[in-house]
Formats: sequence, C-alpha cells, structure tokens
Amino acid sequence: MDIDFKAFSDSFKNGIIYIPNTIKLILIPLVIGFLVGTFLAYLRYKKVKIASQAITAFVTFYRGVPVIIAMLIYNLIFLLFYSSWQAFFHWKRNLQDINLLWIAIFALTLSEICGMEEIMRTAFLGIEKGQWEAGKSIGMKEHQIVLHVIIPQLIPIALPNLTNLTLGLIKNSSVVISIGVVDIMVGCTKPADITYSYFEAYLAAAMIYWGINIIVEFSLRKYEHYSKKFRKGAFV
Repeated sequence: MDIDFKAFSDSFKNGIIYIPNTIKLILIPLVIGFLVGTFLAYLRYKKVKIASQAITAFVTFYRGVPVIIAMLIYNLIFLLFYSSWQAFFHWKRNLQDINLLWIAIFALTLSEICGMEEIMRTAFLGIEKGQWEAGKSIGMKEHQIVLHVIIPQLIPIALPNLTNLTLGLIKNSSVVISIGVVDIMVGCTKPADITYSYFEAYLAAAMIYWGINIIVEFSLRKYEHYSKKFRKGAFV
C-alpha cells in the first residue's frame, strides 16, 4: 500500500494545531491529581477514621470504570440537567457556549486522582517510620515533616510509577473524541474527512503522540535521576 505523503503532511500539520488542547487535557488532570491524590494517600496512610474507608471504596470502584464510560456518563448528565442548573443558578451562558473540554478534563482528573492516590500511598509506605520520628525529635510539626521531609523523599520513590501514569494519560486523552472534544486525534482526521486518507491521518496522529511521549518520558527520567539526591539527604 502506497502512503500519500501529502495527505500525511496535511493531517500532521492540522493535528499540531490542537496540541494546546491536548496539553490542557494532560497538565490539568496531572496537577490536580497529584495534589488531591497525595492528600488522599496521606489520609489513608494515617488511617483517618471514616475518611480512609470512604477513599478506599471510591478508589476501588472508580478504577474499575473505564475512562471513556465515565466521560460519556458525565457528558450525558451535563446535557440532561444543564437547563435545570442554568435556571436555578441564573446562569446566562447557553449550553452551546459551554466548552466540553472541561467535562473531559473532569473525567480524566478523577481518574488521575485515583491513580495518583494508589501510587503515593505506596510511596508513603516506602518511607521509614524513623523519618517521622526524627522530624518530631527536632521539634517539627506534622505538616512541616510532610512538606520538608516526607514529600521530597516521596518523589523519587513514586516517580517511575508517576512516569507510567503520565504516559498512560497522554494516550488516554485521545478518548475525548467520544464526546466531541477536538484534540490531536480529531485535528489529524479533519483533512481525511475530505480526502478519505484515514490511514495517513491515523499515522500522523500516532507520530505526534509518540513525539510527545518521547519528550515527556525523557524529561521525567532525567528528573528521576536528579531527584535521587533527596533520598540521600533523608534523616538517618
């Protein structure tokens, strides 16, 4: 089969235009997922009553639901109830004015929170209890120990799994096509809707995602090597 390089080039150029949308779909869930997931992991690690059981139940349930199904459910709920919410809260924006990108981000964020929580909880368990006791022995408060002693050590422990989670998110971000959000995948296939060169369009999308993954993985692996010094600087 011959490849139409012009069609490939057109799809590639059009896909690049929508990289900013894909970056939003990656960065926002990652940042929120890391912050919230780490906090939830801390609550489970400390075995806070009620909260730890509720978090465990939610994470166990939500991780069993495919992201695409959760996204479709949230989108359907939004479409069905937006008019009621609009009337109740006196919103002036119509349904057509709402960017569905935020529904996709919401679904991906919840998924990342669950993934991050599991990773960071495992990292917490990898910290020696003596580190907590050493911090208390020099008069540090709980939040100071967490921020200045524990978190710097968590990163090197969790980073390999965080890298895999991030790479998975980059690839999973393409499922937003299911609710009509325009990203790299949709951008690449737009020219193919006219030329029917879908093979070249999918190949162009694959190359863009591959390039992003290579850059992200290389950067995180370099940071993983750099962050090892924090483990060496732990209390002994």
